[in-house]
Amino acid sequence: MDFEQLFAQRYVEPYNARDVDRWLQAFAEDAVGMHNGLPPLAGREAIRGFGEAVRDNFDVAHIDASIEEVRRSGDWAWTRGRYESEFVPKPGTEGLPSGKQSGKFLLVWERQPDGDWRIILDMGNSNGPAPGDG
Repeated sequence: MDFEQLFAQRYVEPYNARDVDRWLQAFAEDAVGMHNGLPPLAGREAIRGFGEAVRDNFDVAHIDASIEEVRRSGDWAWTRGRYESEFVPKPGTEGLPSGKQSGKFLLVWERQPDGDWRIILDMGNSNGPAPGDG
């Protein structure tokens, strides 16, 4: 399995296109998202809420993500990578965190009964200063 291609087609391209429904197809029903400043997002519908909030409140000025390492064992795989992004709040949503960010992510994939690979854990965080370092 070419996880770099799977990641680009199912995660990055739909995210950049702001196509939440297509982006969600990368995730298993019981996937969990864990991101800066948020409680765990348990299940595809919770992850949908996150995707819709980003789509509805921000314009994406720039996003670039790439995989740096892939490990696979049987029906499990994980991909580790990095991202750079810039989000601009839409009019009327001023005060939301925005600006340029860089960070890292870890995606855990599981082969589904139908043979398709889906994300079961999406975890990312920024390279920004640690709490208390500001």
